[in-house]
Amino acid sequence: MTLKARTAITRTKLADVVAEAAEAALAERATLDQAQSEARRVAERVAADPRLAPALTPVSRFESQTLRGIVIAAGAPLLVALGRLSGVEIAEGDAATVVATLLSLAGAAYAWFGRETTTRPLA
Repeated sequence: MTLKARTAITRTKLADVVAEAAEAALAERATLDQAQSEARRVAERVAADPRLAPALTPVSRFESQTLRGIVIAAGAPLLVALGRLSGVEIAEGDAATVVATLLSLAGAAYAWFGRETTTRPLA
C-alpha cells in the first residue's frame, strides 16, 4: 500500500504501511504469526512517535478550513433570505446580491483551499 501525495495521513494508514513493510522484512526469519505481531508492534511505535503524532491527530470540525468555508459560502445568501423572511429590512437590488455572491465565492475559495491543503482527518 502506498500513500499518494495530498492523501491524508491517518494513524491507521501509517500503521498499516509500516506493518506491511515490517511483516515483509520479518517473514523470512519467523513464522507468519510472529512476523505479524512484531510488525504491528513496530507500526504502533512509529505511529505514536512524537515527531509524527501532530500530523496524525485529527482536526476538530470547528478548526476545519473546509467546513468553515462551506458555512461562509452557504451562510451569506441564507442570512439575507432569512432576514427578509423575518421582516428585517435588507437592501434590495444589485448591491445586496453582489455582496452575498462575493461572500459565497470567498467562502467557497476558502473551503477549496482547506480541502487542498489538509493532511489530517476530521475528528
